[in-house]
Amino acid sequence: MKLLRRMNKSNNRKNSGFTLVELVIVMAIMGILGLAVVGFIGTSTKQYKYASKDVDLQYEAQLTMNQIGDLIIDAQKGVKYEPVTVAAPVAVASADPEAGYVATASADEASADEASAEETSSDSKLIICNNDCTYNIIYRPSEHKIYLRKDTLDPATGAVKADGQGRESLMAENVTGFTPDLSEAESKNSVGLVVEFKAGDKKYTSKQNFTMRNKVPTGADVEYVAPEEPISVHIYYRDRDVSGQSISYVRKDNSNVLEFTSRILGGNNPSQDVTWSYTGKDYNWNKTEFNYSGNTAKLSIGEDETSKQFVVTVTSTEDTSKYASVTINVVDTRKWMNTQEIHGLNGGNTEKTWIDQNEVEKSGIKYDVKNFEWHIEAYSVENDKESPSNDIEVFDGEQANYKGGKIFTYHIKDNTLSMTSGNRIPSNNHYRIYVWVTLKSDPSISSNVVTYTYDKK
Repeated sequence: MKLLRRMNKSNNRKNSGFTLVELVIVMAIMGILGLAVVGFIGTSTKQYKYASKDVDLQYEAQLTMNQIGDLIIDAQKGVKYEPVTVAAPVAVASADPEAGYVATASADEASADEASAEETSSDSKLIICNNDCTYNIIYRPSEHKIYLRKDTLDPATGAVKADGQGRESLMAENVTGFTPDLSEAESKNSVGLVVEFKAGDKKYTSKQNFTMRNKVPTGADVEYVAPEEPISVHIYYRDRDVSGQSISYVRKDNSNVLEFTSRILGGNNPSQDVTWSYTGKDYNWNKTEFNYSGNTAKLSIGEDETSKQFVVTVTSTEDTSKYASVTINVVDTRKWMNTQEIHGLNGGNTEKTWIDQNEVEKSGIKYDVKNFEWHIEAYSVENDKESPSNDIEVFDGEQANYKGGKIFTYHIKDNTLSMTSGNRIPSNNHYRIYVWVTLKSDPSISSNVVTYTYDKK
């Protein structure tokens, strides 16, 4: 019986459940914990939104400064700032928000607002003048926004074209200040800019200086006139301006003709009339000749010419104080190149030429194949006149495979150059290919020039 009573008491305790006091205490604890969690989440959300707003504001500021800076840096004719009060038309949101434009309201829609706009609106403009257009950076305080408008200019008159009035494109929002500084634009070629932003209780000020590539005037009424470029005479050799320079020339086995052209630049369409002269010829009987016509001159160095330097000069006929000259140094050549007997590059055959070690060492130069620079020039020939040709290319193998591609190929291995001609060169084509080497340490010292010819009848 006692055992039965104990078991009944134990079962009664197990089935008794929670008391009301216990439930109230548990609910109170859960309520406190819930409020703490909700408060924590709310605080975190506020902090995230606050930080996110700060980042967004800084990003917008940086993007705006970059866009404006790019325009300032590339200014071509002038920069001016106009903090002018104007009666601006009321702007309404574009029907196409992705287009980024602001459309002007109709007269009926805007009539009520334009009167107050005349009193309260003060649009500041930073105007960047280029050759063919102007960029108007417009700050509209009434909207806290910056707009960009591009106006196309008539290059003849400089006036805005009838169809060139651009539409305003939104550049930035949340703008509370826009202050360009042109005080050092002409002295240091620098434009300062301060733009202030505000979104809610967050503020951000961006300050930056931009250095312009071109030196341009500034002011409210800029009318830029490009300074006239002074007249100058130039002389060209192989399409390269060599005015006032010295060039090295390696004599070939046959034709040694150097051709020069002149050009007078600057001013207002200057006269191209010139006279030519040269100095340097050693003897009257060595067949060195100098001929010119108009803006072209040719120096033909005779086979027996011993002079190592010539000077060619071109002078403006209109103003003889304007001239240009080039010095031609005939390179000291040494018989370093040896070659198998060349009968001419007939279709498909290969000819070889190499640097002769004995000849190099005889001239007092230490032989090392790495010390030499190879030179290859190809010319097509018509009526004995040479024209540079690109019908030649380097080939990786010992000998080219002509199933298409260039007419001539060459391969250099160690001290030997192999020159190969194609099988299908059209008839009546004539070529000359010149090969020589110079010292890498002293390019003025050169080998003799080996001439490959191709004359297909």
